[in-house]
Amino acid sequence: MQNSAAFFDVDETLINIKSMFDFFDFWCRKRKEYDKLESYMIHFRAEVKKGTPREKLNREYYRQFAGISYKELEDAGEKWFRFKLNSELFIGSAVSALKKHQNENIYTVFISGSMLPLLYPIAKYLGVKDILCTPLIFTDTRKLTGEIGMLQTIGTGKKDALIHFCNERKINPAHCYAYGDDLSDIPMLESTGHPVCVGKNSALIRHAIKNSWPII
Repeated sequence: MQNSAAFFDVDETLINIKSMFDFFDFWCRKRKEYDKLESYMIHFRAEVKKGTPREKLNREYYRQFAGISYKELEDAGEKWFRFKLNSELFIGSAVSALKKHQNENIYTVFISGSMLPLLYPIAKYLGVKDILCTPLIFTDTRKLTGEIGMLQTIGTGKKDALIHFCNERKINPAHCYAYGDDLSDIPMLESTGHPVCVGKNSALIRHAIKNSWPII
């Protein structure tokens, strides 16, 4: 019986890009919705500048897909991933850590504010079976409403999702590992016994050094 897990943020922890925005660019260009892409990005940058909470920005992102069939989004996610594989998508140090945990028979878990149609092909490629991510809400005909459910897996929501996963499998979080690249990952990182900082985010690195966390 597995008694430990390693939780990995995905964007800029395992992959070099922000999946949601890279996919949205791919999605709009394939559909020739250039005005929609430009309008959304202008609005997003303005909201970030105003200090709009990430939880609200996250919800606004998913509203861009209202009325789209889930199958269409899944298919687009697969095509986007195959397209991105032609570039240097993965962060080697984090992937090496993930493979090491897999060899040790430890659960490897994605935990991300991104959505399943984008995360599933990455997880399949890396041999990861458990994905904690933003739950999409859709109609009886499998069309997206544009709204999302709970838990919202960003900020403290990542910590809540991690604890819930551990409780379900009777795993002690103190025996677990967590990998993240951003200050918003701190609640998740702190909830495990083995937090690891990934990348060059100077603010998180300072926090990691102060708390004697490994940096890769």
